[in-house]
Amino acid sequence: MTAPTPVLPRRVLVEVTDTISIGYTTGIQRVVREIIQGLRGAAGEGLEIVPVLKPSVKGAYRTLTDEEQTRLEVHPPGGRAGRRADNFGFLSPVVRVLGDLSIVIWVRVQVGKVLKKRRELHPVNSALALGTSQPGSVFLDLEGSWYDPEPRSVLLPRLNAEGVSSMALVHDVMPIVHPEWFDPRHIAVFESWIQAHIQWSTRFLANSECTARDLRSVAARYGRNEELDVVVIPLGADYFVTERVEVELPQQVGRFMLVVGTLEPRKNQKLVLDAFDQLSGEFPDLSLVLVGKEGWMVDSLVARIRSHPEYDRRVCWFGGIEDAELSWLYENAFLSINPSLYEGLGVPVLEALAHGCATIASTGGALPEAGAGFTELIDPADVDGLVTLIRLHLEDPEHHLAMKDKASMYSPPSWSDTAEVVAQAVRTVPSLRLQESK
Repeated sequence: MTAPTPVLPRRVLVEVTDTISIGYTTGIQRVVREIIQGLRGAAGEGLEIVPVLKPSVKGAYRTLTDEEQTRLEVHPPGGRAGRRADNFGFLSPVVRVLGDLSIVIWVRVQVGKVLKKRRELHPVNSALALGTSQPGSVFLDLEGSWYDPEPRSVLLPRLNAEGVSSMALVHDVMPIVHPEWFDPRHIAVFESWIQAHIQWSTRFLANSECTARDLRSVAARYGRNEELDVVVIPLGADYFVTERVEVELPQQVGRFMLVVGTLEPRKNQKLVLDAFDQLSGEFPDLSLVLVGKEGWMVDSLVARIRSHPEYDRRVCWFGGIEDAELSWLYENAFLSINPSLYEGLGVPVLEALAHGCATIASTGGALPEAGAGFTELIDPADVDGLVTLIRLHLEDPEHHLAMKDKASMYSPPSWSDTAEVVAQAVRTVPSLRLQESK
């Protein structure tokens, strides 16, 4: 009797070029690392998870070195809280004079060219090159890969012809639906990325029902006639720390409002700063703690923060902190506030509630969905409404404790939940035939 042919695990190539090349953690890098870790555990039974990167335009995809694998497994802290112009050593004064945005973009492009050339020539590339893809494999685009060396308009049809299905996790489509918040180059590369996936990818993952709706709307705008196959996945909020590490705050800090997120226009930190300025005189112990790296198009906001009369007193800005420090901040914050104009989900809302923190969120995008009825909601353009709600918490201890009690009843999704849904979506994505055309 002939022995049955063993069933080989389905190979899943997971793009990580961006994640391991960035020395800080934002929400997307955390999602990528947590999902990969989960897929390598029990949730990923029947799947062979292969993280891959593209060293350069000319180089082939390859697997990771041991050092790169270590970087993939560890969450580095967030970015720095200084101006980008302060990060250029002896050239910093020149950069500050010429202006942050234009010079940083130019320097970034030039440095990127040098680094790409070094990566292209590194001998490890040929030693770890993947070679021809296995038909029936899946290419899983989890990260913000729109700046990757190989455009998806080139990569995806090539993989398709080799019998490799492609899937993408869409965190949001804001560069398309709200281009006013992004620089033109970012809009262009994101538009190219999403159009290629809409044309070639078999299935999509979305982090919220809101993002799924937006994605289907954008797909229809780009001429996709059939409805997209979109699986909504829960994102975990249970990052693990062995102990809390107290963050050293100025002695003037009392009851502090915590705002977590990269400084950029859509994150709308200005709203909370405006509210603080209205209330700070009346409530001398009220304070504001911002956590997040500096993004683009926020020069005026950064200047306002750093020149604020209470800066490094009752107004603090932390760029790079560890998970243990962030946990301490959530647990000791008077309020967590997410004032974003729009979010594809709003992970800080999940994290704040998971730590039992009374939470205020705006009605922007998926934030009400993220809060699941456990937050208080405000219009992201209504500073008076935010002031009124903060005042209520400051003056009415019973109301404040009721919202803390409500947050303590929140049951956050876990990263193992995330991995289970992603794994099932990958297992069931249809295989492609070689040279199948669309």
